[in-house]
Amino acid sequence: MDEDDSMVDITKFYLGFCVDESCGKCAPCRIGGTQMLRILARIAEKKGVPEDLENFRKFPRRCRRRRFAASGRNGPNPVLSTLRYFEKEYRALIQEAQSAGV
Repeated sequence: MDEDDSMVDITKFYLGFCVDESCGKCAPCRIGGTQMLRILARIAEKKGVPEDLENFRKFPRRCRRRRFAASGRNGPNPVLSTLRYFEKEYRALIQEAQSAGV
């Protein structure tokens, strides 16, 4: 990877892996992971809204506490980590969506 790679796309890849590997036993992992993946896809497609970032801050933390397996508790880490270090990329994509009138 280098500075030309989209951290949102990379996050989508890793979260997609976590969703695919989920056993589906607990709702936060089964439903929450899929919902976060949908939001990431929307942001990556430049259709995101500012509320998406706030949801990403709240939702993964709540889901992590309620999951059974360690892999489920760590599933939101790609989102939380990239938001922490690359929030500007998320905001830029959302701003593009807002500028385009989405």
